[in-house]
Amino acid sequence: MKQRLFLAACLLFSSLSYAQDIPVSSVPAVVMNSFNKAFPKAVKVEWEMKGDLYNADFDVERRDHEVWINSKGAIVKHKQEIKSRELPAAVANSLKQNFKGFWIDDVDKYEVGKQFFYKIELKTLTQEKNIVVDSKGAIVNRIL
Repeated sequence: MKQRLFLAACLLFSSLSYAQDIPVSSVPAVVMNSFNKAFPKAVKVEWEMKGDLYNADFDVERRDHEVWINSKGAIVKHKQEIKSRELPAAVANSLKQNFKGFWIDDVDKYEVGKQFFYKIELKTLTQEKNIVVDSKGAIVNRIL
């Protein structure tokens, strides 16, 4: 029993050390300038360090966004919440063909480099699936 408690405590503290909230004053100017240029309408901005990347969680026009920026100010990844009707036709068609009987519950659009991916939560009355689809509609095994 003591081993389980020790293991649980270690896991808790290791996860806390991975992502740490940081004050805006600790975000380098090059990162802030890049962020402000890319997202001038951002509100409710919260900063964290995730590994060696600066991570901002924020809203733009009532939509959730998250961005990862390196120490040189380059945007590495951007995630934004979108509505299912905003999915590209190729993605929507792929979902209709491959997941009959499921409805779309939640969609996040990821931009990684110059590629776009869609993380989609699908549901039926008894099932739930999370899938990632590229902009051409191909289902990809990718962790975003």
